[in-house]
Amino acid sequence: MNDKQGSIDQAGKQGIANDSFAAYQARGQRRWVEVLKHRWPTALGVAVAALTFFGEEITVEFVSIVSAIVVLMAAIYLGAAALDRRRAAWVAFLVGFVVLAAGRLLDSSFGPSLVFLVGALAFFVLGVVRGQWRTGGGLRLQTIGMLGFGAVALLALSVTPTLGGYLVAAALISHAAWDAVHFRLNRVVARSYAEFCAVVDLLLGAAILLMLYWRDL
Repeated sequence: MNDKQGSIDQAGKQGIANDSFAAYQARGQRRWVEVLKHRWPTALGVAVAALTFFGEEITVEFVSIVSAIVVLMAAIYLGAAALDRRRAAWVAFLVGFVVLAAGRLLDSSFGPSLVFLVGALAFFVLGVVRGQWRTGGGLRLQTIGMLGFGAVALLALSVTPTLGGYLVAAALISHAAWDAVHFRLNRVVARSYAEFCAVVDLLLGAAILLMLYWRDL
């Protein structure tokens, strides 16, 4: 009888332990869901950075692609300022991403950096026409940023891949700081986009620097 009662007690304890573990797992899953719900831009940024850099080497083609990304990121801020629509940043990014993806899939000879520079010029003209240059809504600052980041991106295309890699890495990390400031101030672009862009810029810039460092060892 005692042995039987002991078995029942042991089974009960085991059941309680299993229930507790299941409850712990459920709480852990809920926490991850909450984290992803609020930090989805970070998760998306990690995925985009990984897809961009996966299996790449520092070549002329890769520097060209990353230079185009630098120009695109700056142009998106300029576009959002010109339109005075913070969520327009996401639309501009999707359009730019499609242009980059199409160029890589089709192995096209067109220069994506040039395409994005033309787009940035169109945004600037639109912003001036809409009166954003006079309102202090950010168009002037974003124009300066576009000129600075665009100049570095174009310079990276005219030098060796190694030097070009260092230039685009510096531009990306600098733009990550730009993103962080706009995220903190909650201006020009949606905070979700600023968070996403900061993650992409920082991870890509750091990955390029690490790749160059290990290659030179």
